Amino acid sequence: MREKPITMILMFISIILVCVFSITMADTEEHVWNGYDIQILNTYNIQFVGQSSKIEINEDKLVFNGEYVLKNMTQNTLEAILGLPTNNLENVQIMEKSSLVKHYYRSKSYIEDKYPTENLPDVAKWYTASLWFKAGESKVINVRYETKLINNSKSLFSIRYHKNKQLINSDATQVIFSMYNFFPYNILDAIGVSEEKTVLAGNDRFTMEMNKGSDIIGIDYELVDKLAIDRFDYSSDKKLKNIATSFKKKDYNSVLTLCDEYINNPTDMAFSLDQVKYIKAEAYRKQLDFSNYIEYIKELNFDMLYPSRLKYKILFDLDQLMGENIQDLEILDIMKTLYTKASEDTEYIGKWIETMARSYIDTSEVMKPKMPDKDTEEDGIFSRTIAFLKLENLIGKIKDFKYLYIIGVVVSFLAGYLLGKRKKKRKNTISYYKF
Repeated sequence: MREKPITMILMFISIILVCVFSITMADTEEHVWNGYDIQILNTYNIQFVGQSSKIEINEDKLVFNGEYVLKNMTQNTLEAILGLPTNNLENVQIMEKSSLVKHYYRSKSYIEDKYPTENLPDVAKWYTASLWFKAGESKVINVRYETKLINNSKSLFSIRYHKNKQLINSDATQVIFSMYNFFPYNILDAIGVSEEKTVLAGNDRFTMEMNKGSDIIGIDYELVDKLAIDRFDYSSDKKLKNIATSFKKKDYNSVLTLCDEYINNPTDMAFSLDQVKYIKAEAYRKQLDFSNYIEYIKELNFDMLYPSRLKYKILFDLDQLMGENIQDLEILDIMKTLYTKASEDTEYIGKWIETMARSYIDTSEVMKPKMPDKDTEEDGIFSRTIAFLKLENLIGKIKDFKYLYIIGVVVSFLAGYLLGKRKKKRKNTISYYKF
């Protein structure tokens, strides 16, 4: 009987953990935006012979511009019913020779009943349009639309774009992601991307092109810079809000003054001073005062920064600033540590730095390689085992889960209730022979 409360506690904890992971997975899947090419719904005699699509991303806004070449493969006049799967699309335009083509809003059941084609995208709504083709005629169709992306509970945006498999020649297709005010540290992961065609332009535009052998291109990204500043606005402290306001106005002199005042007299004990020091360092960097920027970076505890991936922005900024010949050994050590962490976490910036052939190794290390001692080797084996089992990512998801605090309170309440009940029961059953 005494074991029953403990068993019940373990059962409650197990149920709650299952709920945590179920909600986490549902949250992740719900906020993935899936885009699709137009489909030919009614005939195989009109086919896609070429495609060029550009997907522009600016924070949480997406604009699609696609050009498709369709050809009537027969000697008969044919009608083509074009279908565009919709996933919360806005301002949809379908054009042929700069003229708008009339399109209709259709339900999923309508498409399935009228055009029972295999392997259609599983979406709730469609847009359809009708075009007539003369014998052997080719037409160029342009499609444009916009959509607003929604992040998940961890402020992560996810995009997946699915290429039309009806294309005759897969080499005659080009799908490009063009991201404004984007850098490698914004991206957690990328799939179906041609690494050799990934370009970071001088105008802060990051472009990725779909690999020719892929049917899907996708990225997961986080607005690291924005989240770092928004953290100040989330505080109820007026001083912190003023820092954020000045930074957004690009009044970096005021930012430096306000940061100094706050560091000398902090008023929000729940707010990390490292976050304030980072913003001060960033203000120096914006003013091209790199010596002060570097000195403040050296003082930071990177584990105290928000978001946690802000450290990878620092790694990128240092990489761009320091170049290949790094004389400051303290900065070199910081960069090596952050790069190692990025590689262990399979962060995209780790791959990008590797592609850029950065090593962050100074000549003294090359001449005198340090042999790992037994303890270090055992720690390395343990760390690799943990990484293999994906426990680090699992623990990270639990820590970042926004309902974790509420779940903890519920578990504590249930545990206290059951233990209290058990204690009361024992008190009521004390033998009278003790009196």
